[in-house]
Amino acid sequence: MKKYIITALAACLAFAPLSANKKKNAGKKQDAYVKQTVTVPMAEHMASKKGPQKVAIKDAAKQLYGEWTILSVKKVDIDTDERAYIYLDFNNGNQFYGCNGCNAINGHFKQNADKISFSDMIQGGALCNSITGEHVIMNALAEVASMELQSLYNLNYLVLKNAKGQEVMRLRQLNFDLLNGPWMVKEVEGENVLDKEIRLVIDIDSRAVLVQTNCNIISGQVHIDPTKESDVQFEDLKSSHNECEDSDLETRLLINLEETITCKKAGNISTDMELVNNEGETVIRLQKTQLKRKNL
Repeated sequence: MKKYIITALAACLAFAPLSANKKKNAGKKQDAYVKQTVTVPMAEHMASKKGPQKVAIKDAAKQLYGEWTILSVKKVDIDTDERAYIYLDFNNGNQFYGCNGCNAINGHFKQNADKISFSDMIQGGALCNSITGEHVIMNALAEVASMELQSLYNLNYLVLKNAKGQEVMRLRQLNFDLLNGPWMVKEVEGENVLDKEIRLVIDIDSRAVLVQTNCNIISGQVHIDPTKESDVQFEDLKSSHNECEDSDLETRLLINLEETITCKKAGNISTDMELVNNEGETVIRLQKTQLKRKNL
């Protein structure tokens, strides 16, 4: 479903038009944007933190609902052709679906407190050449008898264990749904920029991001990399490169979007979301908004 992107494109046309001066400069190009290299490795940052902290499961339907990327099986990192994940759906009879790195999978699960098990599992019949065979993931899921929810650096991890309490699978929660939809850019590097009316739309279905500033449109892709400690990455960002009065702000916006590795809710403000870099710094703050279609 591409309704967010369609809505965003229509909204871009509906927003205030460029001034005469901006139209005059529309053909000029500003200096090419150069991506800034992140110099502090994520591993170094994670090493400075305490280990994962156990989280009590008080409301499983709320805490566990959604998509979980499979990171390892029996403490061995997986290597699959496709991203391996499961989606826990508590709203439709405790069903799960996802991918075992090769084929689509689905089935049912039972959950009570820290007990969980998977059953009625089926998968597609495609042949793959993954280093981690799809049967490894399917066999591991069949062993699961309990779980432990952990948290580290604003990330949630689900450790699935067998009847002996041994770890058989480790997964990381994706919170992309929190970012889905239209936003106003509220702050960039702590600077309030609401008056600049920079609009950002994230379409999770198509893994796309669209940004509209006063005189440029920036487009790119939302990327998931299961091998990294990250929730969201923005890649292949391209700008229309019209010359603008706020070119410095746009450059900072691009840099910080590219350096984003995760997102989190902004405290108790339900309408705000923070984009965080690998140093744990909030680089962009977003505020939920609504975009209206233009009457054509």
